Amino acid sequence: MASIPSQFAHLLDGLPTWPLFLVLLIASLLLIFAGRKVVKALAFVVVGLIGASVGGALAAQYLSSLGWLGSLLGLLIGFFAGGLIGLLLLRFGIGFAVGYAAYLLTLDVVSSSVTAFVVGFVFFIVGVVLYNKILTVVTAVAGGFLLYDALSFYVDPAVAGVVALVVTAIGIWYDFSHEGRSHQARLQSTY
Repeated sequence: MASIPSQFAHLLDGLPTWPLFLVLLIASLLLIFAGRKVVKALAFVVVGLIGASVGGALAAQYLSSLGWLGSLLGLLIGFFAGGLIGLLLLRFGIGFAVGYAAYLLTLDVVSSSVTAFVVGFVFFIVGVVLYNKILTVVTAVAGGFLLYDALSFYVDPAVAGVVALVVTAIGIWYDFSHEGRSHQARLQSTY
């Protein structure tokens, strides 16, 4: 199996491996323990920057009489509108991925397009509703794979696999238990 350390071995010949190890370790732990927040922040910022560019272009065309204030207003409104659209697209993107996977699996088993579409649509709804939990698991598993690659620099692959599996499970448990506590605190503050 090709891993990150084995793919970069020829590039790292004679160079210390600890910088790459450190980057992989930090990225993996971020994905395992805070992956959902990282992905949401990235979606907000990336789509927000696209929105700011569109907002700035529209402001230059329609708010030019306000000068730099019009441009700033267009950039800010575009950034925040784009960021919110990015978060919405993330939710529907996960729902679409879950629904499409269910559609394909059902189509293989049943071979009825109508049944497969209904199952896919139901799983699309499930994916949209449970996108936070799905995003938590997917980012933690991706972080676990990165942790395995990072640990493979210095540890036997079997040990790296066990450690990555345990840390990933702890990260998923932590995120789910932390999410439950914050949800209960929000409910208690409304009463």
